[in-house]
Amino acid sequence: MGKLTRSLPNPHGYNLKTQRRVASFAAQLDDQLALLKKECNGLTTKQLEWQLKPGMNTAGMLLAHLAVVEVFWLNVAVHEIADETAIDKLSIKYIGIAMDDDGLPLKPEGKHPQTLAGWKLETYWKTLTSARKAVHKELRTWKDSDLSKTYKRKKYTISREWTVYHVLEHFAGHFGQILLLKHMMRDAGVLAPKAE
Repeated sequence: MGKLTRSLPNPHGYNLKTQRRVASFAAQLDDQLALLKKECNGLTTKQLEWQLKPGMNTAGMLLAHLAVVEVFWLNVAVHEIADETAIDKLSIKYIGIAMDDDGLPLKPEGKHPQTLAGWKLETYWKTLTSARKAVHKELRTWKDSDLSKTYKRKKYTISREWTVYHVLEHFAGHFGQILLLKHMMRDAGVLAPKAE
């Protein structure tokens, strides 16, 4: 039996002479999205809106939140856009929903938000794909030397490198939360047991 090789393909449109590190972040983000799509394949609208109890996030909310956060950090924050109306306009332009439409943070007795009610998995993928398109559009303008550039956000001075890292670790964290929700859905009989 031959050796299995694991690698990250270079994302399209990046110059590996001047953007090797930026391209690596982009490839990691794309790999996480591909894995998430594989894990969520087949989830129904009912499962995407399932809550263990009020006040707990749904898988659908988390999928929408991932799109919102990508656009916020990589298309809004890095450009120091502070006006809330302008931010929501950009969010709607890029992903079709405003920044608060994901329902997060959820209030203690909160339910799945009306803004996402009835969404099918394909709608969430469309939103995430649009967000990722906007992220790539931005990242393709960065050279590795730009990663050390900083911008202001409230009381913080933030580097571009930390920003793209934060989007990656945020994505991975909520991906894990979605996996936990799937486990809870299986325990509750909402999702079929995992095939052996």
